[in-house]
Amino acid sequence: MGHVVKELPWCVIDIDTTEGRIFLQERWKYTWMVQPPLSDWTLEEKRNFHNRADRNIWAAWSNRARFNVSGTAAFARRFSARGVPINLDIRWVTANEHWNVTVWKIPANQLRISNVNWNARTIELDTNDFNTREFNHSPGNTTRQVPVAHEFGHAIGNTAVLNRGDEYKNTSPHANDHGSILHSGNQLRDRHFTTIIDAMNTMIPNCTFSVRSL
Repeated sequence: MGHVVKELPWCVIDIDTTEGRIFLQERWKYTWMVQPPLSDWTLEEKRNFHNRADRNIWAAWSNRARFNVSGTAAFARRFSARGVPINLDIRWVTANEHWNVTVWKIPANQLRISNVNWNARTIELDTNDFNTREFNHSPGNTTRQVPVAHEFGHAIGNTAVLNRGDEYKNTSPHANDHGSILHSGNQLRDRHFTTIIDAMNTMIPNCTFSVRSL
C-alpha cells in the first residue's frame, strides 16, 4: 500500500504502511502582530518563531506514543506485535492552511493568554509561549509547562467542543491530574490521542488503533 493519507480540516495524517509509522502535520498560516512600541517582525524573527514552535511541539509530542494495531488488515497483522509510533509537527504555509495562527510580539515580561478556537480553526500565540511556566499546586507538587506545546494539544482535538478541553478547570474530570500537558504539566495521557485515533480508525479497513504505550 505504501502510504494511506487522510486530509482533515485540522491536519493531515499519513500512515506509512511499509515502515509502520504515522505522521501527523498541521499547516499553519501566520498573521504577525506587534504590541507597540516594539518593532515590526523581521523575516528572521518569523522564521525563528516558527522553528522554535516546531521544535517544542516535536519535543513534547513526537515519538512519545506508540499505537496498537488490531484487525484482519495486512497492515494490522504485520505490525500488531510491535505497534507503530507517531510523529507530529507543524508546517509554515501561505495558502491551503489548516489553521490561521496569529502571533503577537510582546515584551519579555508580559503575560498574554493564548488560545485555540477549534470551530474557527484559529490559534493565538505570543513570543513568550516558549518560556517554561511553573505551577505550584501544593508543597512538593510543582509542575512545569511550555505553553506552545499545551496549545498544540488543543489543536489536535483536545477541545471543549469535543468535551475534552482544558483539564485545569474545576469542571474537568481530570482537574487533579496536574502533570497532564492539558492541565499544567508536560505529560501525555492516552486520552490526548482520542481525536487522532478516531480519525485513523477510518483510514484502513479492518484495522483499529489504540494507545499501546507512552
